[in-house]
Amino acid sequence: MPKKDLDRFVLIISASLVLNLILFSACSCSDTPATVVVFAAGGIRPAIDETCRGFEGAYSLTAETIYGGGGEVLSKMMLAKSGDIYVAPEQRFMEAAVKKQAVDPTTIHTVAYMVPVIAVKKGNPKGIGALAELANQGVRLAITRPETTLLGQYAPEIFRAAGFEEVIMQNVVTYASDPNNLLMMLMMGQVDAGIIWHFYGTMASEKIEVIFIDPAYLTGIGKMQIAITTYSKDAQRAWQFVDFARSAEGKAIFKRYGYLVDAEEVKQYWH
Repeated sequence: MPKKDLDRFVLIISASLVLNLILFSACSCSDTPATVVVFAAGGIRPAIDETCRGFEGAYSLTAETIYGGGGEVLSKMMLAKSGDIYVAPEQRFMEAAVKKQAVDPTTIHTVAYMVPVIAVKKGNPKGIGALAELANQGVRLAITRPETTLLGQYAPEIFRAAGFEEVIMQNVVTYASDPNNLLMMLMMGQVDAGIIWHFYGTMASEKIEVIFIDPAYLTGIGKMQIAITTYSKDAQRAWQFVDFARSAEGKAIFKRYGYLVDAEEVKQYWH
């Protein structure tokens, strides 16, 4: 074959290979599901994991989750300047996210509600049936830290509203860093009772029991909230995640894990 014809043949083959490579790359990208990155508190992981699986099935997208403590995971998200969704375990963390301009405040929605309750070890060995009995001699009580948790702020307020703050606080033997830590202390027998969110009664039903507090003494509840971050590069997909979490299917997931999902239902426990 003359050199001129050989050069033309090589050029045609090379062009064909490049074209095929471009087409293959395009096909590969279109076949790869897009990813929505979710930053969430580790304490709500079971419900969020199932929400992500439901979302993936509904939209043929993938959801990548990054967990940590409520404040820790927010810091991670802000440091990375990435992520599409932030799920706050308590409204105080969402308020911080808004203040730090990490989320779009117009996208915030409450997806679940939590009520403060008394938690005791399974079988209730101390026979605690009401708030006043937290003041009984020998009761080892745990509450969470007020500077890091909403529950820690509520607990003394609840005791004060019931008229037992001074005597109950004398029985506080430890301040847990978070509700999960308090739960572990209770299950290991390190304390006899604690103030915790009601949904733990469902998630740890084999280990603990919960006693609801008279609504007249409650000074507040917890709200799990979801929002689109200011770092999201695809608001449409992020909104799809928010919409799924708020849908009937999403609410059913949270309800299975013991959360309240209806604002009207909350009124039974908090006025």
